[in-house]
This record gives sequence, C-alpha cells and structure tokens, in this order.
Amino acid sequence: MNINKIELSKVDGISLMDGLQYCGSLKDFDKFLEAFYTDIEDNANTLEDAYQKANIELFTIKVHALKTSARMIGAKELSEEARLLEVSGKSANMPYIDANIDSFLSLYRSYSIKLASYMTEKQRLKAIKKPITEDELEDAYSALREVCSSMDYGAVEMILEELSTYQLPEVDQKQIADFKTHFHKLEWDEMERTLMV
Repeated sequence: MNINKIELSKVDGISLMDGLQYCGSLKDFDKFLEAFYTDIEDNANTLEDAYQKANIELFTIKVHALKTSARMIGAKELSEEARLLEVSGKSANMPYIDANIDSFLSLYRSYSIKLASYMTEKQRLKAIKKPITEDELEDAYSALREVCSSMDYGAVEMILEELSTYQLPEVDQKQIADFKTHFHKLEWDEMERTLMV
C-alpha cells in the first residue's frame, strides 16, 4: 500500500518531517503512527488511573514512554508536555501534575480524532487490492527465484510484502502461502522447489 505523504502532512499536531527524521523511513513512521493511534485510549486510561490512585511511579513510567512515542511521530507539543510531567513525576512535584494533567490527557486523546480519517482511509485502501497482471506475477516469481538462490532474507521479505498488496489468482495464493511456510522455517531448498511448480 502506498502511504499518502500529502494526507499525513495534513494531520494536525504531527510533523511528518520530524517523524521521518526519527523513524528513518515513511514506512516505519507509518508503523509507529498506527501503534500510537491504537494505544491512545488504553494509555490515556492507564495514566488517568495511575494519577487518581497516586501511583506516581507508574504515572512517570507511562509519561516517559509517551514522550518517546510522541516524539517518534513528530507530536512535538505532546512530547514536550509529557517530558515536563515526567520531570515532575520524578521530583514528586504534585502541584505541577495536578495543574496540567487534565489538559495533557485532553491533548493526548484529541489524537484519536486527529488521526481517525487517515487511519480509516488506510484501512479502506488495505482492503482494496488490485488484481496483479501476468507480467507482474512473473516478475515477482523471477525475483524470488533469484534472491532464494542467494538466500537473501531481506529481499524475499520485501517481495512478499509487495505481493501482499495485490489480489492474486487462487492457484498463486496457495503457491505463495506454501512458499511463506517454508520461508518462515528458512527452508531454502523447499522454497526454491515451491517456485518450480
């Protein structure tokens, strides 16, 4: 699936450029973003619960983790606020935490709304796979045969990931499924045999 840079750059509260700087690639950035989005409600509830129960140790650990994950997706304001809460947690500065916890949790939870349309579109695109052409399929098989002979794990992984974005004919789905089974066990000879079918 192609990740839409334009759509990502429109998401309020994140910096695509900062995210790419920390994550190294658009693909990794997108993975971090999805994990961040998925965890929002659970993490916010855990933070709120830790605060209400005066479990400052857990609270400090959670805001430290959030500081890092927010930085990874370029959520600078959220990351900075998490950092200040972490410092306050470590020094037991309860007046600062008391004064800022509500606005912090509100900002954090707002990312559920900010990221919702991008994540919904991403899931929709994942569900729509275009049929692969005969030429594309043959190119993929040729590439797999070539990289299998040199036992290039990373290259095989890349080709399989690309194939997963297409709708394959039923017979090829089975062939690729068999190939993957052997690949996960690193059975290189069996993988090559699968490709000869």
